[in-house]
Amino acid sequence: MEFKNLKQLPNSDANCQFLVVPIGFDASMVERIKNIFKLERQANRIYRVDTPDTTDKFDVLLLNYDNPLSLHKKDRLLSTTYPHPLVVTVSQGPLANPPEHHIRGMLTASRLLSVLDKLPLQNTPKPEPKPDVIISLPRSILPKQEIPQPLPLLQKPDAAIVSANPVPATSTPGYRALVVDDSLAIQMSIKLKLENIKQITTIDFADNGESALEKSAATQYDLIFLDVMMPGIDGYETCTRLRKRVEYKKTPIIMVSGKNSPLDEVKGVMAGCTTYLTKPVEDQAFHKLSLRVLNWLADRKAIATT
Repeated sequence: MEFKNLKQLPNSDANCQFLVVPIGFDASMVERIKNIFKLERQANRIYRVDTPDTTDKFDVLLLNYDNPLSLHKKDRLLSTTYPHPLVVTVSQGPLANPPEHHIRGMLTASRLLSVLDKLPLQNTPKPEPKPDVIISLPRSILPKQEIPQPLPLLQKPDAAIVSANPVPATSTPGYRALVVDDSLAIQMSIKLKLENIKQITTIDFADNGESALEKSAATQYDLIFLDVMMPGIDGYETCTRLRKRVEYKKTPIIMVSGKNSPLDEVKGVMAGCTTYLTKPVEDQAFHKLSLRVLNWLADRKAIATT
């Protein structure tokens, strides 16, 4: 299919567009999907391709069912996403029990758009975040010539407005975080970022996998940052052992690694990690991931107390 002389859809409808996250497709197919969404057509819906690393909420998860590794990634992704997106599956051959929204055969523009247009999506503008309290990164840890603008307080977009005089942490139990890394510099870097999140009230540290397993057995943590390359058992094995414990089946485990190849990410998914952060951890990536994880933890706590 040719995609020549395509016209962009009107920017006036940008607030009503739906975000589609493809999982398990190669770069050329993702680019093809982007081009399909640029086609000029008579329809009220607008679609845009995005990734879990650049958005905290999306509407449709487009899953390549012929890629077994994408199924593992889907489960981990949905466990930290709320509200849950609708899943559309794609396969070249027939499936014994095809999901409700399924595309069999070549992923053409007509097939993809036909299925997406029939999904029960709410065609309403996504609310813009309304930060009331801001936090600033300490200037002492930043280059003098690159002082960033203050970041908005991490909170649920639909949560009640945060008071300028927040309730003391002692009256509202917060979350416990465990940072596992054999580098003191990385530990302190993540610590500084976590200290800017008011919901995180306890931060503990471990410098190897064995220590992490001991600490996590003695204390129940709500989220874990886990280095990959460490002395003794590595991050993959540590993550696998944590997931075998009932209390850590659904705990967000974020692997932090200098390795960013697709194979390394696949190994992390197979070990059970929730997602990946690449060293050095950038503030923007950390902010987006933290927002998504905090949303999920808040919903999980609300369900547990009802």
